[in-house]
Parts: sequence; structure tokens; C-alpha cells
Amino acid sequence: MESMPKPRAESVGESESSASWVEFKRSRPGRGGGAPAEPDPIATEGEAPANADDEDKSIETPELARKKHHTLTYAVTHLGDPHERKVLARYVRRKRGLIASAAVVLIGAISVAVAIGLALARSAPSWWIDIDSADPRNIELAELVQNGALSHLFEDRQSLVGGSVEWPVKMTDEAANAWMNIKLPEWFAKISEGLEWPDSVQQLQMVFDNGTVRIGARVRTEIGTRIYSCAIVPELHEDGSLWMKAHTVSMGRLTLPASWVLGGADASAAKYIPEQLRGTAEAEALFEKLTGQMPLFDVAEVSLGDGRRVRLLGLRVRDGTVIAHCVTKNPE
Repeated sequence: MESMPKPRAESVGESESSASWVEFKRSRPGRGGGAPAEPDPIATEGEAPANADDEDKSIETPELARKKHHTLTYAVTHLGDPHERKVLARYVRRKRGLIASAAVVLIGAISVAVAIGLALARSAPSWWIDIDSADPRNIELAELVQNGALSHLFEDRQSLVGGSVEWPVKMTDEAANAWMNIKLPEWFAKISEGLEWPDSVQQLQMVFDNGTVRIGARVRTEIGTRIYSCAIVPELHEDGSLWMKAHTVSMGRLTLPASWVLGGADASAAKYIPEQLRGTAEAEALFEKLTGQMPLFDVAEVSLGDGRRVRLLGLRVRDGTVIAHCVTKNPE
């Protein structure tokens, strides 16, 4: 009996009691970059050591995985989810100071831009020079322009070849401005069958500037006088049509692309066209001409009443001067 082996249960119990708990606990790599885990001392033959990454995956729950996506972009793009709306609300509460500061900066920038725009709108453009219609020099200059234009148009020109003769004419913007502000109202009343010059249009200006014609008007409005102007590039096509498309439109010094302004102005033309001119064919077609939808003249030509016709062949705009190249066609 003494030579017989001890019972298995007893030997197992003793083995378990003598084993340390640390021997059975699998070590994990430290979060702070510690030494790698030692192999399991009780791993059976052929069993690979436990992988720390596998353990991380095994303990990761769907709830933790979901929290990784709780970003502002994710919450904004998933507002249908009540949970994401709560996330967005918490984010806004945490960032309300930053959002308020950004809103103040935005409102301030807009206010400054509006103030600058209003100041620019009230001031006259740099090229604008008021014309004194009572100045004797301007009156004399306006008379010279009107008489000279009529003399050039009706001059008796004969040609031996083709029954026509070509001739140039030159005008400065100073002379054009004197004529527009002194003689144009009278001339307008004659050709418009007694229609008076609009009282709201106080003054006109024209500047010739290397291919561009700047045309402006000082207009009396309900909020005071304003100077409206546009920059036009004249184009004479081969078919004889003259186009005057506006590239920019300005109120005072505030300049905007013509396409931004003229579309809305066309829809409410009554606000921009003087009352005396409303309803006329020229006024109704004004915005279509300025936007380039139709030419200023289908054919840049004028009849002299005696069978002769004067036609525009070319137009050059230089610094302060415009040169027109014309042809007088005599009757056959």
C-alpha cells in the first residue's frame, strides 16, 4: 500500500495550490512603450503567444467603435440620427464662444464693406469735372462744336470715282462735354417733338480713354444727387452696325461689372429712366443696347435730306480724343 502512487486529485490539488496567479496572467505590452509581453509559461505545445492587438480587438465594443466617428462633419451629415443631433448640440454649446466671435467678425466685415460702398457711391469719380454752363468759354466752345459738326456733315463734297468721298473728323472730350451740357437740351427738344429735357438729369460727362468711352450723368434722386456712369467700348461691325456694350457700371466711385447691375435695372427700368423719357422706344431699348443684346444703330448712317448720305466707316478712341472716319455718298 505504501508503494502505490498517491491519488490524482491530491496531486492535482497540490500542483494548483503551488502555482502562482501571476504565472497564469498573460502579460500585455505597456501603453507607455514598455517591454514586449513574455510568452505564456503555461502555453501548450504548438500554441502561439497571445497577440496584444487581438486582445484590443476582442475587448472593443460596437459602442466604442461608434464613438470614433463622432466628429462635427459626421454629425452634420447625419442629422437624421437623434444621437448625432445631440452630438452636434453639445459641440455647438462647447464652441459657442468661438462661433459668437466668428459671427461678430463677419458682421463687422460686412458693416465696413457697406460703409465703404456707401462712401464710394456718394463721391464723384476721379475723372468727373463739373461743367459751368454759364461760363462764356464753355458757351463759345459748344457753339463751335455744333457749327463745326453741321459744316462737316453738309459740306459739298464731290468725287470723280464711285460718287463718294471719305473724310475724317476729330473731337475732344472737353468740346463734347461743353456741347452736351449747353446745346443738347435745346437740340433734344427740337428732335423729340417738344419733349422737354428731364429735370432730374443735372449734368452729363464724357471721357475718351484709349478705346473706352466713359459716359456719366449727375442725377437728382430721392436720397440726393448721385453720379451714375458706365464704361463703353464702341464696336463698328462690317455690316455697318454700331454697338455700345457697357463693360462696367458705376455709382460714384463704386464700380461693378455691367452684367451684375443691368439685369436687375432692366427689370425695374422705371426707377432708373427719367419720368419724361419713359415709354419711348429709345428708353425701352436702353438696357438691351447697354448689355449688347442689340446695336445702338443698325446702320451708322444719316441722311442729309438732299439725297446724300453720310456713313461711319471707322471709330478710334484715344486719350482725350475720338476720331471718326466717314464717307459722304452722293446721289446717283
